Amino acid sequence: MFRDILWPRWPRLAPRNYTPTERQWKRWRFWGRRLRTTSTFTLLKSIEAARRRAATEQQGSDPRHAWLLPYRFDLHNVYGGFHPRCNEGEVDAICCYMAYCPPEMIPLCVWLLGKCADRFRHYGLQQFRHHPSPQIRKHVAKALRRVEAWSLLDEMARAYPDDAKIQWFAKAPVTQRPFPERLSNYVRSVDDSHAGEVTTPSRMPFWSLEESWDYTPPKSVELIRRILRRIRHWVRWGVS
Repeated sequence: MFRDILWPRWPRLAPRNYTPTERQWKRWRFWGRRLRTTSTFTLLKSIEAARRRAATEQQGSDPRHAWLLPYRFDLHNVYGGFHPRCNEGEVDAICCYMAYCPPEMIPLCVWLLGKCADRFRHYGLQQFRHHPSPQIRKHVAKALRRVEAWSLLDEMARAYPDDAKIQWFAKAPVTQRPFPERLSNYVRSVDDSHAGEVTTPSRMPFWSLEESWDYTPPKSVELIRRILRRIRHWVRWGVS
């Protein structure tokens, strides 16, 4: 009883958009009402309210994509600073919101889950691979290609042979084109109208003539790895 007072039981309401797993139900019950007070859940609710206002101002028509621009930095913080071990509650907030949100907010939630997913955690994206909306199927196919879920992507390609987006995500080559071909494509788009203004030979000294680093011993592999880990820590969590 004391546990139920601290963490109220999550009501098992019938979700409208997808079916949460039993593991998700347990986590939602553990977090209780605090899940709806997280920054991600609050952000999605504010975006929903802004979309409703934009649709009202445009007399019921579907608002344009520009209405999401004020939230681009907040959305980037959701998936840009995502770390599976620390912020898995953010994904729970997205899934909890998506289970009961209006249908017009599902594409945004699926896009966010696709940004947070990796090869080992799909976060229920496979449940939307047969969604009737082509926009949602496009987000799912793009995320499945990024996490290399080829079996699910092939299944979508077989189910929707007339969808050009899904066919491209499923059949586009993974390996890069040969370097001569990529170089020729780059050269075709280069503006060489000012090439005659370049004076040759260059008066800049040749870089190999610099000898300042010849007296510095090379760094070991362990030192380079430690420096890269420190830089990653600064980028993700700030200087401490």
